[in-house]
Amino acid sequence: VALFDQTSFAKLLLQGRDALAVLQRLCANEIEVPVDRMVYTAMLNERGGFESDLTVIRLAPERFLIVTGSAQATRDFSWIERHIGPDEHASLVDVTGAWSVISVMGPKAQPLLESLSSDSLARDALPFAHVATIDVGYARVRAARMSYVGGPGYELYVPVEQCATLYDTLAEAGTRFGLKDAGY
Repeated sequence: VALFDQTSFAKLLLQGRDALAVLQRLCANEIEVPVDRMVYTAMLNERGGFESDLTVIRLAPERFLIVTGSAQATRDFSWIERHIGPDEHASLVDVTGAWSVISVMGPKAQPLLESLSSDSLARDALPFAHVATIDVGYARVRAARMSYVGGPGYELYVPVEQCATLYDTLAEAGTRFGLKDAGY
């Protein structure tokens, strides 16, 4: 199991009646997905040129968490904000400072998390590109099933004030699973 601290990812909250319309217009992939689904997508300009790549998590019918690269926060925020039409009801807020992201990746990621949670992380309970709110030790996290390493993985979104508790819990339990800090 590899643990990545990806707290530096930029996290933007787009919400309002027209939030979906804004994202549908700016993103290459289909964003109209059920609540608790995530979409990896390119954000394109009017000519079809590439502006950014990011992940969009649908939190509610009119609320989306946009996760983008650490160096992209200002640029992506500005790009999205400039493309909210004057008659559209959508607001964009940078919530990067409120959320930490700890990713747990590798063949033993699921057994590690299940040893710390009463919630099921089986593929039928939490399929790829789905999100669920679960308990991991004493932390309440938004777990997104995805991976960068070619095997099972989860991004764990946790309020900043619970990040150290989550990390300590994972590190202690992870010794049985060969947990290694992988950086970032």
